[in-house]
Amino acid sequence: MRILIVTAIATILTACQGDSDKLTLSGTALGFEDGTKFYWQKINENNQPVVLDTLVVQGGKVSMELENVSGAELRLLSEPVSRKNMIVFNENQSIKVTMYKDSMQASRATGGRSNALYGEYNNTLLQYAKLKKEKGEAYKQARLEQDGVMINILQEENKELLSAERAFKKQFVQDNPNSLFTMIILSELINKKDITADEAREIVEQTDPEVLNTLIGKTVKESLDAMKNVEIGGVAPTFEAPNPAGEVVSLESVKGKVTLIDFWASWCKPCRIENPNLVKAYEAYHDKGFNIIGVSLDQPNGKARWIKAISDDGLPWPQISNLQFWQDPIARMYNVHAIPASFLLDENGVIIAKNLRGPQLEAKLAQLFDN
Repeated sequence: MRILIVTAIATILTACQGDSDKLTLSGTALGFEDGTKFYWQKINENNQPVVLDTLVVQGGKVSMELENVSGAELRLLSEPVSRKNMIVFNENQSIKVTMYKDSMQASRATGGRSNALYGEYNNTLLQYAKLKKEKGEAYKQARLEQDGVMINILQEENKELLSAERAFKKQFVQDNPNSLFTMIILSELINKKDITADEAREIVEQTDPEVLNTLIGKTVKESLDAMKNVEIGGVAPTFEAPNPAGEVVSLESVKGKVTLIDFWASWCKPCRIENPNLVKAYEAYHDKGFNIIGVSLDQPNGKARWIKAISDDGLPWPQISNLQFWQDPIARMYNVHAIPASFLLDENGVIIAKNLRGPQLEAKLAQLFDN
């Protein structure tokens, strides 16, 4: 979750301004030597940290004057040597921090509603993490003792624990719709498919327009729009991108009687494992009107690896990529946050199935072509 927040947020929540004259950030830095530096950073629109100020530990304490903001902004307290970060929200209130050298994850900030919600949320997640660790250790012991009964019990208990954790997250966002931090958690739930589009839309409908107008709010709305556009029964959005030779190839140009849009990447092991199944399906049904278009999420410096993977895996269908990794506009259009991912279209471009793999894809193609 921490990675998601660091890479997904560069936002300002417009809210009621308070008197921010001489507001300060102060607190303790436990375990840090005097002279240790911390960067006070914001995240820009390109998801890159920008240093605004520097704090220096003196006598186990840190202190600085806060900059004036128009509402609430996300900040990072970053220790450049260890590269560990602490999430802080600046909401035009003085902030107290407690930082631990041996656990930046346990470090906390108080002052403002978002910091309070963030602390409450993470305290609960730490409790779940402790329980999951205990279950994991018990499971390892049961495996060593070859205790099949206990293994089954622990597996069921772990499933119940994960279900309870997901339920807590959903209840949290439902109980706190008008919060910048809630939008962050809602975005995570949407990306992990731990909340349905309808459930997320209900929360968004209760959220103040000013919160929805932030970058993270807009991202949530964009994800929900994308989910709606790529549901089964909807018409697949059109797109185009360069192939390995640099020629632009469009979805429209490769549509067949049945078409599979395959999101993959050379670095994705599950994708590479699935590729032989796609080759088998393509060879069996291409002459009957089955086409595939591969959309690679390789990175900007990964063109050579992408081309090599196409050759190594023997993929004969059209391949395109913007080489933009997870920022690929086609992936964002199709709300793809994990790969492999696929969308099966009929001859009119209507989505008739999603994420069919191996025998499931073969069975669906047999139903469409052999009946």
